[in-house]
Amino acid sequence: MKIWNIAIALFVSLQALPCITQDRATPGPAQPGAAAPSRDPNSTETDLAVPLCPASFDDGLELNGIAGRTDKSVAQPTVKHMPEPEYPPGWLDYVPKKRKRSMMTYEAVLSFVVDADGKPQTPCLMKSAGYGLDAAAAKLIQQYQFAPATKDGKPVPKRISMSITSTKY
Repeated sequence: MKIWNIAIALFVSLQALPCITQDRATPGPAQPGAAAPSRDPNSTETDLAVPLCPASFDDGLELNGIAGRTDKSVAQPTVKHMPEPEYPPGWLDYVPKKRKRSMMTYEAVLSFVVDADGKPQTPCLMKSAGYGLDAAAAKLIQQYQFAPATKDGKPVPKRISMSITSTKY
């Protein structure tokens, strides 16, 4: 009986296993002529509150005070605190039953500015996961703490992107 309880507990714990990654090569502005991101057709009302990113960003310390991707003299911000994700209630209820039988991965990619104090600002959606996960990812990003990007030893704002991945077994 004890082994059965352990097996059930293990199965339940694997039902929604999060994996959070930070892109190694932090994407900056999209290529000229790139299409703007679109929402997943399974987006919920809460997902719609997260703005979509523009097709490209016009970042530059001289232009808008935000370090751009091509500025090699700016050191990347680093994550100091990464909180545990909180999933929207019943998010698996949105997933079609035929997709619940196998492992599925849902990825939301957000772009945001890490300000000079290391706080995330103005998140926008580069890739939509739908099912309420876009809103959950945006809420999670707001709780992160970073060591800010630096230029010549001084903190500067820098745009980065992060991928928030949710896996359902």
